[in-house]
Order: sequence, then C-alpha cells, then structure tokens
Amino acid sequence: MIDITGFLINWLEYFAIYAILAVTLSLESGISGITNFGKVAFFGLGAYLGAIINTYLLLAISGVDVVKAPPYTAEGVIALIEISTLNPALVLGVFTLSILVSFIVTGVFGYLLTYPIIRVGSGFVGFTLLCVGEVLRGIYVNMEFVGGTNGMLGIPQPFIWLGIPMLSGLCYLLLSVTILALTYIVTDRILGSPLGRTLRSIRDDDIAALCLGKDVPKIKSKIFFLTSGFSGVAGTLYACYVSSVNPQMFVTLVTFNVWAMIIIGGSESPIGAIIGALILTLIERILPLIASLNEYLPFTPDYLRPVFIGLIMTIVLIKYPRGLISMKPPKFIKSAVEELIREAS
Repeated sequence: MIDITGFLINWLEYFAIYAILAVTLSLESGISGITNFGKVAFFGLGAYLGAIINTYLLLAISGVDVVKAPPYTAEGVIALIEISTLNPALVLGVFTLSILVSFIVTGVFGYLLTYPIIRVGSGFVGFTLLCVGEVLRGIYVNMEFVGGTNGMLGIPQPFIWLGIPMLSGLCYLLLSVTILALTYIVTDRILGSPLGRTLRSIRDDDIAALCLGKDVPKIKSKIFFLTSGFSGVAGTLYACYVSSVNPQMFVTLVTFNVWAMIIIGGSESPIGAIIGALILTLIERILPLIASLNEYLPFTPDYLRPVFIGLIMTIVLIKYPRGLISMKPPKFIKSAVEELIREAS
C-alpha cells in the first residue's frame, strides 16, 4: 500500500530544494550570462556547513565531547538523536544559525570566485567552476573531520522533536517552500528592476555594456554572491532533509540535473525553472516507487531516468526551443516595438 501523503511530502521537500537551485541558476546563466557548471560546489559547501553546525555545534553546546563522540560515529549519532528530541529550542536555534552561516559563507565564496572566473574569459567560466566543484569534493573525501568518504550521519531535522514523522515533515516542507518563495520573490524583483535590464544587456554583449558605463565585474560579483548564498541555503536544507552528507552526493551530475531543469522550463524564466524542477524531481521520485511496486521487472527503473530526461528535453526543445516558459520582453521594449510596427504600416 502506497502512503500517498508521505510520498507527496517527501517529493515536495525534494522539489523545493532543487527549485531553489534552478531559480538561482536561471538568474545566473539564463539572465546574467554567467555559465555556471559548478552549481554543485555551492550546494555541497552549504550542505557540509549545515551538517557541521547542526552536529558539532549541537553536541558541543549540549556538553558532549565531540573528540570522543564525533557525529560520524555511532556514539555521536545516538547523542544527536537524544538532544534533538529533547531540546526543540536549541535545535531550531542552531538550525537557523546554520542557514544564516551557509548563506553568508557560500555567498562570500561565490563572490571571491568571480575574481578569477572573470579573468579567464566567458568561454572558460563554466569549466573553471566545474573544476571548483570537483576540488571541493576531493577536499571532503580527505577530511576526517567530516567523515571522509563515509560522510556524516545523524544530522537532525529541525522539527524532529515533534515526534510524529509526518507532522515534522510537513513543517519542514512549509519551511522549504517559504525559502523557495523568498528566492523567487528576490529574483523576480531583480528582473523587474533596472538591474534586470542591465543583466540582460550584459548577457547579450558584456563588452557593449562595459562601453556604456556599466561596471560589469561588480554587477556579476553581486549577483553571484546572492545566487551562491541561496544555493548554500539549499544545501543546508538538503543535509537536514536526508540527515546525512557524503562526497558522492555532490558529483557533477547534480549540476547537470539542475541545468536540465532550466532548459526544460526555460532558462530565462524563474517560473519556468520551477516547472522544470517540478517535472524532473517527480520523475526521480516516481521511478523508485515503480521499482518497489513491481519486483518482477528485469531491471531497475532508476536506470531509465536519463532516458526520460533526455526524451523530455528533446520533445520540449523541438516544440519550445526556449523552454516551456520563455521570458517576455520588458514592457518598454514591447511598447517601442509596437510603435515601430505602427509607424511602418
């Protein structure tokens, strides 16, 4: 028997996290022209920061010796479970701190990365950021402090103290959707502002924008700070959602999954990015469900995931080359074009 409610809560939590990544990638690549093939770098950094704060800090505040019982051992995990179920205020406070720290640290990290990536030229930005993601993953593998290849376990979900899995999951879903809504509102306000028009001009021709007096490096740095910060927050949400982190969770494939979302939904539209995330995360959650229902299948349906994604992308791009939802031109451009048409006729 399928637990429909549990499935929906689980899927929508997963969707909200990936939708944050998709919306920020849309702002970076589709609107600002920053080809980011290293999205997983900021996602993973936020996840590890959230894991460290929600485990080590929680244990230390509660008086547990983190040297003898680190969070990647059975003793540490047991201690975390006891603390998180008995101290709701402490768990929520530490979780809130982890969200803030993840936003600031990953945002600053992204801001600092703009200095080298601007200098390598637009054609190499994507590959430079891709390498950054792999370098960070190599660091996680070789750091015993975060569990090395095994990663960290027992990361408490901030509402676990409610005692009812479905209720705690629903509360966490509302929190994740709230952060997604905040990400979308900020992105939408940027698009509707003069900065949004500047970003489109930079995307179309950054040299021309520079010649017109726009401080292109500074503008890109600010946008990258914002999008990297929200990506780090998504990472923290993900770490608490799955209650563990390990280096294999943050491979390059994660980045290209997010790229597939904005390609299907529309790279220039935040709403399109959300729709793309909705479609692909649903596929990813349904395939394991099919496998659990039919034990007589000769193969694992998970292997069909790339096939479905490729098929959907092909169909969408044939009919809608700019994605399901393409960005409408700003009103002042639309009115100017209409005026030119009237004059010509």
